[in-house]
Amino acid sequence: MNKPNGPRFGLSDVLMFVAVVMWGVNFSLVKIALREMTPDGFNGWRILFSAVCLLLLLAASGEGFRLKRREFWALLAIGFAGNTAYQAIFIHGVHGTSASNTSLILSTSPIFVALLSVVLRLEKVHWAAWLGIGVSFSGLFLIISRQHGVVRPAGGALRGDMLVLLGTFLWAIYTVLAKPFLETMSPLKFSALTMAFGAFFYIPLTLKGMLAVSPAAVSWNARLALVLSGLFGLVFGYLIWYFSVQRVGNARTAAYNYLTPIFTALFAAILLGEALRPVQAVGAAIILVGVWLTRSGYRVFVRAGGRAGAAD
Repeated sequence: MNKPNGPRFGLSDVLMFVAVVMWGVNFSLVKIALREMTPDGFNGWRILFSAVCLLLLLAASGEGFRLKRREFWALLAIGFAGNTAYQAIFIHGVHGTSASNTSLILSTSPIFVALLSVVLRLEKVHWAAWLGIGVSFSGLFLIISRQHGVVRPAGGALRGDMLVLLGTFLWAIYTVLAKPFLETMSPLKFSALTMAFGAFFYIPLTLKGMLAVSPAAVSWNARLALVLSGLFGLVFGYLIWYFSVQRVGNARTAAYNYLTPIFTALFAAILLGEALRPVQAVGAAIILVGVWLTRSGYRVFVRAGGRAGAAD
């Protein structure tokens, strides 16, 4: 079992950086695909594709599919929350608002993750980590500053924003409840089985939309966006996410979500033509400081406290 404070910066941090870059691209990919597909049609095929990929990887790993009865029912419920309810809410939310605003709202998940981890007594969160969460959150709002210095969520699409916010809470639940299972199974097995269970419930809800997707009417750009979104947003993204949860815990992994809007804005500018603002560079620097505090900044205060105690 990992120590509560987790290891120092290492492989999990490098991989989480890669993950947030992929998620930054993913929001633009989703918007591109939704130009030619309905939300249900797009996400139904994406979930099915991702579930098949993860199950094939699990089969190739040799770890096996066996579960205890109690694990089966628990993972079934977690899969429904994280890959049925969350995905259904998320795709309609992102369809109703901008790519940048979607990533903004999803990036508040570290707060929900930290709160749930403490309430459920799964982790102890150092006060320096709470400080880091607050610092990152302030940088996040600076990034979305509007004209005349007014800071507010981008908007007009209130319904889409609220759906994404609800989805963010479900994602936090999915993340937090994974931690006990990752003590006994690999991130691959957890991701594959919860994705498969989620798809089991999700596909019937979107089957009509999936069958309505005509290959002849969908461009190769939209098809590529669907495949890459499945790989970046779900398959590789989930594996990295739960590898990090397993190694360093919920709160320190979730802190990296604050970086996603930076890359979302960058790729939205490249792929969708959305404008970049100079204030985003300042906000990004603040976010990086907050991520450092949340991830391992507590060590500075622990060492300082130790020296002070020795001096006494």
